Amino acid sequence: MSSEETFNKGAAEAIVGFLNANVAKSGIPNIESELKKDFVLAKKRSKDRKKRSSKKKVRCLTRAEKKELGFYAIPRHGVQYKDILPLNQIWLQYISDVLELDNSIPDPTMKVWENFTQTLYKADFHGSYLKVIRSKCPSLVDKSGICIMDTKNTFKIVSENNITCTIPKRDCVFEIDLQKFKVTLFGKLLCARPAERSTKKLKGNMRPDL
Repeated sequence: MSSEETFNKGAAEAIVGFLNANVAKSGIPNIESELKKDFVLAKKRSKDRKKRSSKKKVRCLTRAEKKELGFYAIPRHGVQYKDILPLNQIWLQYISDVLELDNSIPDPTMKVWENFTQTLYKADFHGSYLKVIRSKCPSLVDKSGICIMDTKNTFKIVSENNITCTIPKRDCVFEIDLQKFKVTLFGKLLCARPAERSTKKLKGNMRPDL
């Protein structure tokens, strides 16, 4: 018999003894028949403890561990451009819905322009077609491709000639295709992880310079 069962039995006997000593004599014969010696709450508590102990804690890999395992290392010729074209089509539909492009892009002088830029800033760029139009590094100018990884400080893109390259955000200005429209993005303002950008607000007084 476990210690918990022994405790429950002792508690039941103590309660029965207390009732026998304090209940009227006419009611004593009915005590044992009416009193449930199995304590429901105690039984439920023990089951809950078993359930909790049976659950194993699942530990997720940290960012450092993922990097050590090579999760973020994409070979230069490891991705085919044709294989990620469907990703670009999905992104175009996603960004069209998020920005409501069917209603056309608002003019910068309009009041809704700030909401439009905030929404674009918080968007996910995985699958977008990016082109570098200005950069402090001349060799990066005119590089273009579909984004397959958006990190805090870089975009990894796959060009049409199946080459994967890493583009630093801070020193570049990007042009992005939004169906019939082209929008210029200052990489300096995108230096945050996608999950962090989605919860932050873009400061209106930030003036990126190259």
